[in-house]
Amino acid sequence: MKLVIDTYCTITNSSAQVNGAVKFNLSNSENILKYLYQELAIDYPKFYKMDNISKLGLIGVELIKGDCDLSEFKEDEIGIAFQTKNGCLESDNNHQHRVDEKSPSPAIFVYTLSNIVIGEISIRNKWFGESALFIEDKSNLNTVYQFAKLQLTMNKSEACIIGFLDSFKGEHELGFALIRKNGSGIEFNEENLEKIFDN
Repeated sequence: MKLVIDTYCTITNSSAQVNGAVKFNLSNSENILKYLYQELAIDYPKFYKMDNISKLGLIGVELIKGDCDLSEFKEDEIGIAFQTKNGCLESDNNHQHRVDEKSPSPAIFVYTLSNIVIGEISIRNKWFGESALFIEDKSNLNTVYQFAKLQLTMNKSEACIIGFLDSFKGEHELGFALIRKNGSGIEFNEENLEKIFDN
């Protein structure tokens, strides 16, 4: 069985890229998450209530979906594995501030779980395959690599969206890749995974 990187995307505060090509120049955008949501014509009103890391993750998956057809997969055949350095720390800080002010908000509290980003993506796409979120620095993608390799070789998933994302204090960074069996694309190994995200 051959595993390949089918499609990949990156988002920073300066650009959003798909398969290494700049799709959106973001250097002049005041709110890149709102801008990308509107430019991609995503119809998901709940977006505006989500925390920034969930918004970022949802947009990353939309970039992947815009470049490949995932309709061949059943709802339980797509796995998800992400790494994040800060997780939901921004929501944690906002929640603590509201607690200190004696006005806690359930709308903020719901985002004080780091893996809520996967929940939001799964709800939007009606996916219920295997998923995991790891709190780690992006410099080591071995964990998500091993997750995808295990899921695909043991036939737990037919495809996996893996990568890293972080949104903290106005700095956004994301790198997602769709890994699948026996397709055309870049050979799936750790070296190639790190290479596509370093460009």
